[in-house]
Amino acid sequence: MKKVCLTLMFGMFVLALGLSSASALPPFDKEWKAKYLPDSAPASLKEAAGTAKCNVCHEGTSKKMHNVYGKAVKKYLTKADFDAIKADPDKSKKYIVEGLEKAEAEKSAGGKSYGELIKEGKAPWEG
Repeated sequence: MKKVCLTLMFGMFVLALGLSSASALPPFDKEWKAKYLPDSAPASLKEAAGTAKCNVCHEGTSKKMHNVYGKAVKKYLTKADFDAIKADPDKSKKYIVEGLEKAEAEKSAGGKSYGELIKEGKAPWEG
């Protein structure tokens, strides 16, 4: 009986470790939506983002795979850097917003910046 209890406790501990490793992702999504999807955002962008969900930055079957826009964002926002400051809400928000603004300046394959595409109501992850 002791072995069963210990095994269950160890399993719960491992599960808890696995759940905490993804904790940086929701704040990135939250700040992206707050910045780019206010009430005044173009309906086309809202619809595209609602359909894309995580695929605003990601693609494929693994969350480690990024689309073209996600690769630009990833240059400026890393989980490791975020983990170092996530205890301070003001610093973490500032880090995310500044990273998104830097990614806006990156050029898409079509020559326009991602920021220009977003302002036009176009999905930057579509290139």
